[in-house]
Amino acid sequence: MRQRLHRFFTSPRLTYWNAGLCTAAIAANILFQAFCRPVLWAAITLIIAFVPVIIYARERDRLLQRRTLVFFLFGIAACICVYCMLFMGRMTLFLPLLMFMRPYAIFGLLPYFLLIQILYHTFTTSGSIKPFVSAVFLCILFAAGMATWFDRHFDRVQEVLKDPDKSALVPANYMTELMLGMHVKYHISFCAYDGWRPPLHDPSIVVAAWLNVPFHPDPHRQSYQGDSVCPAPLFYGGQRIEAYKRVFPNNAIWQSCSCALDYSGEYFKDADRGGDHHFEQVPRER
Repeated sequence: MRQRLHRFFTSPRLTYWNAGLCTAAIAANILFQAFCRPVLWAAITLIIAFVPVIIYARERDRLLQRRTLVFFLFGIAACICVYCMLFMGRMTLFLPLLMFMRPYAIFGLLPYFLLIQILYHTFTTSGSIKPFVSAVFLCILFAAGMATWFDRHFDRVQEVLKDPDKSALVPANYMTELMLGMHVKYHISFCAYDGWRPPLHDPSIVVAAWLNVPFHPDPHRQSYQGDSVCPAPLFYGGQRIEAYKRVFPNNAIWQSCSCALDYSGEYFKDADRGGDHHFEQVPRER
């Protein structure tokens, strides 16, 4: 069994499998998205981190000449895989059933497939552990930093969500833009039944919200405690659209592209209406 695994993970053909599966997953995600359009920095990070993973089996000898950099990127790619697994959450348990109805649901297992490869190559290659662990530590530090920044602005943002006239309380910066744009501009939790979704995905606000859930009250969470599929809502509610426009008057909250082709009609129709009343009536993410 060990020899078979070794042959599989070191076969040059694995590169073609990786490239094909990743391409197919991207295409499926465009049609029916679990992960909405990544913001620019996230898209660049994905490409840089996963290109070595995809081509490693075929270009192993060349890549090992720069093993410190390669396995540092492997560490980032591993963290992204774990992030994807956590984002999908309990929905992963339903993937075998969903595959019968929507075969492309199988791509929800792709992070597991790539993570197994990453760990195999890391633990079977000398000199790989230190750069790998360094990258993992950097990702953890990033998540902790985003969570701290979120917590620092939480009270002020909550006040403005309740009363947009208090917009002067909130400083206009990267984190507050993400916090006010949650559930409208930025998609922060996955649920198969959440219907319309915000079109952008920024991991900064997702990990920040995840790590802050235990420390801040969320009255909407109580109504979802018995839900068997969807994660608890993350700081939903408030006059979010109005508050966003007050603090960031020059930023577009509505995007020129929808989250997925399946949702494009609903998203663009909502954008034409301005969204204010629709947002109050229909929860975006459960």
